[in-house]
Amino acid sequence: MILTETLATIAIAVISSWITVQLSLSKFRSERWWEKKVEAYERIIEAFHNSKKFASEHMSAEEEGREVSEVRTVELRKLAREARDEILKASDMGSFILSEKALKILARYKSESENISRQQSWHDCLADGWSIADRHMKEFIAEARRDLKKRNITMKLLT
Repeated sequence: MILTETLATIAIAVISSWITVQLSLSKFRSERWWEKKVEAYERIIEAFHNSKKFASEHMSAEEEGREVSEVRTVELRKLAREARDEILKASDMGSFILSEKALKILARYKSESENISRQQSWHDCLADGWSIADRHMKEFIAEARRDLKKRNITMKLLT
């Protein structure tokens, strides 16, 4: 009788411990996944911001009647290229982290930014590029907030 009770108590303790460990691991994985999602959204938002710098600085210089130095122009071009590459990479690889709506925003950005007419004036080209990046960045931020808030609410329910 005592042996049966002891074995039952040990079995219950082992099963309870195993369930507790599994729930803890699940929570840990979920939190890590959410952190990776936050990092992905942050990188893309930063890339959108950086993609606007080239146009922004050149338009400001033009409005103020000054020139942007060649060194700064090269820096800004490099930054804009890297930003665009980051956005396009996220568009291609983000399907397992980003929401479908976020991916659609990135696809629209890609399409619109590739179709800027190079036949227009320098200022119009800059303005169009800045406008496209700014509009898509704002949409992307709104979607990031929605997606991360939804996920955060789900995580709170699990705890």
